[in-house]
Amino acid sequence: MHEARHAAPVANTLRAPAGVDARDLVAKALAADPSLPVMAGGGPLAAEMIRINHYGVDATRGVVQSSLAALGAALAEHGRPVDLEGARRAAGENWV
Repeated sequence: MHEARHAAPVANTLRAPAGVDARDLVAKALAADPSLPVMAGGGPLAAEMIRINHYGVDATRGVVQSSLAALGAALAEHGRPVDLEGARRAAGENWV
């Protein structure tokens, strides 16, 4: 169970699906929109973790939704199923 007190108020992390390198997804998302606040994890997590930094001027629902859309498009390029509407809905429902 996840508790609100463990949540990071400035970033969300996502895990790339098995067989897909997070660094590649981030590179494709940033090629589509270099202003997105997305980055691959560091060190041993670089290949599997994606970070969406949403603080300061990036602390908007629109920035998070645009980041999800760009990452979804990159994932679709890998032939993976993408539920962009589900991702947008989940982000919207959890936006505080």
